[in-house]
This record gives sequence, C-alpha cells and structure tokens, in this order.
Amino acid sequence: MAQLSRTLVICALDLRRRVRNRSAVITTVVGPLAMAIVFGLLVSGTSELTVRIGVVDLDRSAASMSLVSSLLADDGSEAADGDPGGAAAQQVLQFVELDPGGAALDGVRNAVADGTVDAALVLEAGFGAAATAGGSGSLVVVQDPEQVVSGQIAASVAQSVAAGYRQVGLSVATVMALAGTGSGAFDEALIDAAGAQSPALSVQEVPVGGRDLSAAAFYGAGMSILFLFFTVGFAARSVLAEREAGTLDRVLATPTTAGAVIAGKTLSVGVLGVAGFVVVWLVTSVLFDAPWGDPIAVSVLIVSTVFAIAGVATFVASLARTERQADAATAAVTFLLALLGGNFVGPNQPPLLRRLSVLTPNGWSLRAFADLNADAATLSSIATAVSVLLVMGAVFGSIGVRRVRSVMVR
Repeated sequence: MAQLSRTLVICALDLRRRVRNRSAVITTVVGPLAMAIVFGLLVSGTSELTVRIGVVDLDRSAASMSLVSSLLADDGSEAADGDPGGAAAQQVLQFVELDPGGAALDGVRNAVADGTVDAALVLEAGFGAAATAGGSGSLVVVQDPEQVVSGQIAASVAQSVAAGYRQVGLSVATVMALAGTGSGAFDEALIDAAGAQSPALSVQEVPVGGRDLSAAAFYGAGMSILFLFFTVGFAARSVLAEREAGTLDRVLATPTTAGAVIAGKTLSVGVLGVAGFVVVWLVTSVLFDAPWGDPIAVSVLIVSTVFAIAGVATFVASLARTERQADAATAAVTFLLALLGGNFVGPNQPPLLRRLSVLTPNGWSLRAFADLNADAATLSSIATAVSVLLVMGAVFGSIGVRRVRSVMVR
C-alpha cells in the first residue's frame, strides 16, 4: 500500500513536471493535432474534387451530336452515402460543351490552359462516319500536364466511350455475320438497337460499412500513434537521464523501490498519451465532423494502443545506455514502424505493405480505427486487434521494464 502511494506521488510529480515542459505538451497534443489537421485538409480537399471536362464536336454528325448530348446529360453525380433520400449528391464530373472557334485544337488548348476547363474531349471530323462503319472514331484528349488527375479522368472517359463503340460495332458485326448479310455498311437500325442494349456485365460498389472512411479521423489516429512513441518513451528515457544526473540514487535511497519509480513514470506518460489521443479525437470530430465510431470501442482501442506503444517504446529505450542514445533509437524505430504500419500511406496500402503492417502495433491499431471509422466494426469485432496490442505491450513492456530496473540498481 505504501509503495502504491509512492507510485501515485511519483506519477503526480512527473505529470506536473511534464505539463510545465512545453516540449512535452507539443509532443503530446500540439504535434499530432497539427499534423492531423494538415492531412485532414489536404485529403479532404481531394475527396471533394470536381473536374470540368470540355466537349468539342468538330464532326457535327448525328452520332457525334448524340454522344455530346448524352455526356452533357450525365452530370456524374451520385447520392451521398448515408442519405436515406438520396437527395444529397456530389458532382464529381461536369461536362461543358465548348466552341473552339476557328482554330479548333488551339482554341481547346487555350481553354484548358487558362482554366476554363480542366481537360477536354475533341470529336474530330469523321467521327460519325467511323462509328457508323463499326469503328470508334477519332477522339482526342487535351490535358494540362500540371493537372494529372483531371487528365487521367478525361482519358478514362475517352476510353469508356471508345469501348462502348467497339462493343456496339462487335454486336452489329456479329448479327450481320449470322444473318449472312456480308460486311457492308452497318444498318443504322441495328446500330441504334445495339446501342440501346444494357451491358452484359455491370460492376457496382457495395460498401462494407455504413459510411465512407474519414481521412481526418484516420490521420488523426495515425498521427497520434506516431507521436505516442515519443510521449510514452519519456519514462525509460527519464530514468536514464536521472541516473546520469545522479538524482536516481537519491530517490532509491528512500523507501521507494525501483518498481514504484518505473510504475509512477510509466503511469504519468500513459495518462499524457491517452489525453493527447482524446484531444485529437474530439477536435477532429468537431472541426471536420469526422466520426471515429462507437465511443466505447474507440476508448478501449485508444487505451490498448497506448499500452502497446508504451511497451515497445520502453523496450527500445532500455536498449540504450544514455538518454541521447535512447532518443536516437526511439526516433529511428518510430519512423520505421510508421512506414511499415501505414501511418503516412493511408488506408489504401500496397499489398506488401499491408502484409508487413501486421508485424507492427500501429498497423493493428490503424486497421481497427479504420474499421470503426467506416462503421464496419464494433467492440466485439476489434477484439482480435485489442488482444494483439495488449500482448505486444505486455511482452515488450515486461522485457523493457526488466532491463530498465537492472540499469537502476547498478
């Protein structure tokens, strides 16, 4: 009981010292919050992308005018996820008919260059004749080299149009071959009938959860985990610093045991880590309206993550002989695990990186946070991730504490 009270006293003193230390506050709250806001703003801006694609008809045939009309009629909007009425929609693609003037392609290039449109599709002369003969016509994509995403979207639209004409041409050619009518000009009635048919195969996205993954919530968790390594590593590093300064011997000369010192310091940085995580959670939820998921499940996952990172950070710091060595080792391991775990990459990780992330505590934690954020998981379904985090924290933490204690009693 006496050792417990001494542990709490050490925890309170350590907390007071670290709160007064501006660097600790920056590492715990300001750093992860600032980076989460930056990533949230950057990624949220790309998720609300609207691309204006100009359409120029230089052919003026029935086929080209029909295609232009269909593109202009398609506003590229989809009902927002979670909207029961489907009224809320985000317009991703906007098709605008352009008049290039006398200098055809030059006028289109100017419209793309001055930002009138982000990219353009040009139906050149002879498009309708080629389509009627079973070809795909001549469709030119004009894009700005600095607008890579817009250019890729315009190219995808052009490929989709070309694939549609090839499908119609193949269908009509097959019918004519079966009917034995030879390989002459295609009958317009057959072309219209083939174009009116629905695709034989369609692909639809079916979300696993109830909403899209919030970038602000994901990177809020990712940046909090990144800075956790530095925050919870304070405990082991402070033991090394106090040993170098000679104050550790005076503390151990009292009835306070080495275990009480380690427990008090670890508890203090754990409280700081959880507090910083919760601040990022609340601020991103309010500022970006980013849902993290079930509050109880999120709270359990935060505590489990702090415990796991504390264990790993204590183990890493225990391998050093001085505080400076501990800082260098913590920084190196932190960024290595952050790269392997996907803190900077985002939820869409390459296959190899996704397999490697299961070797890291932050990888398990980020997967669980992403599932909760997308409303695709509950407390029971993240039990495996929580268990892995607790085991990692216990294994690495016990080894690290044993090594730190051996340093203290030398």
